[in-house]
Parts: sequence; C-alpha cells; structure tokens
Amino acid sequence: MGTNEFTTKILPLKNNLFRVVFRITGDVEQSEQIVQEALLKVWEDRDSWIVIENLPSYCMMVARNLALRETYSGDKERMERYAVR
Repeated sequence: MGTNEFTTKILPLKNNLFRVVFRITGDVEQSEQIVQEALLKVWEDRDSWIVIENLPSYCMMVARNLALRETYSGDKERMERYAVR
C-alpha cells in the first residue's frame, strides 16, 4: 500500500473527517490540526491497511478518537464513554 492508494482512497475523506471532528471540538483550527494528525496516523499505519476491512470507517474512528481525546482530556470518564474501540 502506498502513496497512490492514500491519495485516491483516504485524502478524499478529509472533508468528512473535518465535519465529524468539528462537531466534537467546535473549533475550526483545532479540527484542522486533528484531521492532519489523523491522516498522519493512518499513513503511518499503512502496513495494516491490508487487514482493515473498511478503510473509511477506520479513518473516521481514528479522527473521532483523537478529537475526543483532545476535547475531553480532563474528563476521562466522559471520553471513555464516547470513544470507539
């Protein structure tokens, strides 16, 4: 799995990821940073793409969990309640 697959399958999800993250954070700048971090994490995990059945859902889960962690970092109980595993 390489750059072409990332460009064609994952980068087009950027706007959807942003919308989900923005709903959690309510902050445009923070949401953009979280989406970038999520895309970087997905890229770094590219060796595991073969075993991931639904790559868009995986990307969404990564972005959502990062946003929840960032937003509710002081409220561990609330963060764990909403985190996807």
